[in-house]
Order: sequence, then structure tokens, then C-alpha cells
Amino acid sequence: MPVLLITDQDENNWLGVCRLSNYLLREGADVRWATAPFTALAGDGTARRLEPGAFLIADIKPVTKPMLAAAQERYGVRAQTFASLRGFKGFALRRIRIAVYGGGGAPYNHARIFAELGFQVDFVSPREICAGALDDFNLLAVPGGGGLAMLGQLNPLGEEGCQRIKAWVQRGGMYIGSCAGAFDAAIVADSFLEVCPQQRQMQLVNALVWNRGDTEWIGLESPGVGVIECRNLQPDHPVMFGMPESFHITHYNGPLFDTDTDALPDASSATGLSAVAGASEDFTNSERFLRFGETCELEGTVIGRAARAGICNIVCGRNGRGRVILFGSHPEFGYNLAMDEWGLPGRMLANAAFWQAAERATIDPVLVQRRGDAEQAHLIYSGLESIASACGAISAAVERLNDVTSEDASWLAENHAMSLFGLNGREIWARGLADFAELSERMHEALERAARLVARSEALLSAGSTAAEDRKRLLRETLRAFVDALHHRAPAEWQQDFGYEGILQLLERAEVMLRTAKANRDLPFPPSANPYTYFDSSPYQLVAGSYLAANGVYLNSWQLLQMHLRQLDEMAFAIDSAGTD
Repeated sequence: MPVLLITDQDENNWLGVCRLSNYLLREGADVRWATAPFTALAGDGTARRLEPGAFLIADIKPVTKPMLAAAQERYGVRAQTFASLRGFKGFALRRIRIAVYGGGGAPYNHARIFAELGFQVDFVSPREICAGALDDFNLLAVPGGGGLAMLGQLNPLGEEGCQRIKAWVQRGGMYIGSCAGAFDAAIVADSFLEVCPQQRQMQLVNALVWNRGDTEWIGLESPGVGVIECRNLQPDHPVMFGMPESFHITHYNGPLFDTDTDALPDASSATGLSAVAGASEDFTNSERFLRFGETCELEGTVIGRAARAGICNIVCGRNGRGRVILFGSHPEFGYNLAMDEWGLPGRMLANAAFWQAAERATIDPVLVQRRGDAEQAHLIYSGLESIASACGAISAAVERLNDVTSEDASWLAENHAMSLFGLNGREIWARGLADFAELSERMHEALERAARLVARSEALLSAGSTAAEDRKRLLRETLRAFVDALHHRAPAEWQQDFGYEGILQLLERAEVMLRTAKANRDLPFPPSANPYTYFDSSPYQLVAGSYLAANGVYLNSWQLLQMHLRQLDEMAFAIDSAGTD
């Protein structure tokens, strides 16, 4: 029978291809993922070579021609028909469910990317993990850390949570860690185990943290923050499909890995997927965090030594039946200072998820009846009004900081304000303040879009057709998840180190940080060798000095909103494209 091959003349449209593939999987089509080069033959004998990572629709029966046409237009992808294939090797894909760890750190970039790729995403807490919630998921993504870095993520899990994660991986789950999340699952320094013994229960792959050191992050010596250059060591590995021989990725203090170890008998050897090749001009090595104006030979820095030795920043391996992928760098971050403009490195996250989908059976969404529809509608609209009000309060708080200049702020001196991305503290402060205006515009646009999407969803749910009851059920649950995202609050007694918070809670956190910065603007801050000494008190750190500062928290509220609007839009489109009887 004829087959359809998902291709596009614009080879850069891998994001649209991923979205279309996930749409077709949700609709029940038979989608295959190529793991080797193959040839597709047209009816006239014309041959076309396709590379690993291409998608093949082997059975389109559940999807009507109008549905396919609408989806191709939506995702900007043309699916071409071929008469036969030669040399195809690959896997049949299944829908998967992705959990993002919300018990500490910065989970919103991962959640937004996976949602924009078309995957179903939910946050999972340490308490839910200890209660067995991972059994409802195929993949767990653990992000970069919060103020307490790895300790802030591992302490809430305790020994039981770490053991639960390891057992789940051994049964076939996939663990993806970025930065602190990668350190959590690697072989670490004894000094870290002394303060966090439960980490030993979560060591998943034979990868030893190479940049071990007793600094402000116990057991880890930072290479620096910004954009680094990498070499693709395994272009034929599923995670690296479509990645070039060399590429850039953002690194933010995180671990690098030595794969020459077999300390974990229940884990495979680690495979290095990417190695550090150098630093770009948008990188600040750690040795210059507080000495921006001083010259520093790259060869003598942590990142320079790593590049010279070809040390890995991305590794993978197996533990039991499960897969483990550790990104010491951040594929979920962009190259810009705000790190929100994600791009090519995100393809590795997409590849990893499809690799997991290639062998794992579908885990259907758990439909929990949380609230009645009337209460749900009220909570959505009141939540959107509250967000608009909170954004106004943030803009007012920023306005009160606009009169701060580098001349009257000692905490912006180079030995106080940590440099990042090749920029000094004064430049970061100015850009950070300016970002708030753009973020406010984004939030305003997102709120308008949210109101339209909610109204559209309510109309679809109230329509009389019964042709799409399963889709309606998913749309109703997606609306309920949106309600929870608006109003969710992490209880204070959890003492959560950042991690997953609801949109309104995030906005309130950002405003408090801005008000604290204003109150502290005239306080003295004695110099310190630790660039994070005044993490919760220096106006620089509170407003713009890291992805955990107020502008980062404000951005995360937008990213969380975007994640849910994307999932809501996808569910509504599924009903629209299916039509009615």
C-alpha cells in the first residue's frame, strides 16, 4: 500500500514535523521513526534518501484526508506519498506521558518545550513520586537547580523518593537530567554524599562528575555560565539525530562527565554524546564571575581544561530496562540572556522522547474529576483577571527601580555583581530591567489568547455532536489542568527550593523580590569570593542576576501559561479537525 512520509522542503522545520507526528499519534495513526538512512521511491521511480529521525506514516486509516490536510497546514509540513521503501529500519511509535520534576529548581523551560513539541506534560512532586506516581509516566525530566542546587532537589525526595526513581527507571522509564538534574543521577564526590547520602540511591549511570570540587556548590566546581561550543560524538545515536557535527549550547554552572568508570554494577557504561570544544564570546568562565575586567587565559580555566581533554557534557546509558540521559548543559535554554529563545539543542529533547516512545506502550492520561464545569469557568476567568492585576503590580515595582544607576549602587561593581554570558553586572542589570516591559507585553497577549481559547473550548464542549467524546474528555481535563496552573500553590511548609508553583504564586514571588530589592538598594554588601553570597538580598541578584531572579520568575509565569495554552489549543484543534458526524 502507499505510504506517507513526513518530510518538508524546509529541513529546519523539525519542530513542525514533531508536532505533526504527535498529532497523528494522538489520532491513532501508525507512525514509524527511522533509525537508519533509507530510500523512498515514488511511483515514477524517483528515489529520495531520508536520514535517521525521519517519520513514516505506515497506516493513515484513523485520520481522514481533511484532518491530514488541516494538520499539515497548521504545522507547516508537507507529507509526501511514496510507492515503496528500500532499507527502512525503525520503530513504531506510541504516545507517551512526560513528567517534569517540580520539587525544586527551574522546571518551566522543559515543560514548555515538551508541550510545544506536542507531548503531554505534567509536573510531579516529591510526595507524588514517593506515592508511586511515576508509574503513570514514561519519561521524567529533572531540571536545573534552585537556590540550594542539587540539595534543594534531593532533600525533599529523601532516600525513599530516590529509590523510587531508580526502581522506576529499572522497570523501563527514561530519566533526563539537566545541570543539577544530571548531577543528581551521576557518580559524585564523597563530600556531596556526606551532606546528601540519599543521592547514592539515585546514581543511575556510570558517569563520574569530572569537575568535582568543594565550592559554594558542594561537590561541584562551576565551569561558568553562557554559550559553549560542543562536538557531536555520536551522530548515529537516536538522541543526536539531526544534530550537526558541532553546535552551541548554554551551560550554567553544571557538571561535566568522565565516562571511564564502572562503579555502578547495575548500570551500563556511559556513552558520551557530546564533548566540550570551547567557549563562545557569550560565555563567562567561573574564574571571571567577579573579575570581569581582568584577562584570563582560557587554557587555565575549568572550561578550557575540559575542552583540551574532550570532556563530555552530554552522556547516556542504561540502568535495568530504562534509559538515562544526562545533560550537564541545558538543551532547554536559549542562547540569549533570558534563555527563553530555545532552538536546535531542544531537538535532543525531542529525539530522546521519541526514542522512549519507540519501545514503550502508551500510558493514557488519568482523567481526574477535580471540579464542576461552572466552578471551573469561574476560576479561569477570575484567575486571568488576577494575573492582569499582578502584572500591573510588577510593572509598578519595576518603575520604582528604574532610577537606580550604576554610580549610586555599590552592589553593581564588578567585584559584587556576578558576570554572565560575557556581560558584566551593569549590562545585565540594565537588560534585566528592560526585559520586564517586553514580558508584560507577552503576558498581555497571552491573556487575550487565553480568553479566546477558553471561550472556544467551552463552545466545543457544549456542542451537541457525540462524534468526538474522547477528544472532549481530554479537552475538559486540559481545561481543569489550566485551572490548577493558575491557582496552584506550593505550601509554605514544604520549604520548596523554587520548583513548581502556580502562575499567580510565581507573579507574587516576583513582586516580593522586586519590593525587597527596592528596600535593600542602599544597604552595604561587603565583597565576597562567593558570587552568590547575597543571593536573597542584593538588588542585583533579586532582580536580574540569574534565572532565579525576579525577571526569571516573571518569565516562568509566562512559560507556564504558554505550556497550558499550547496544550489547550492542541486539544481544541483535535476536535475541530475531526469535524462532526
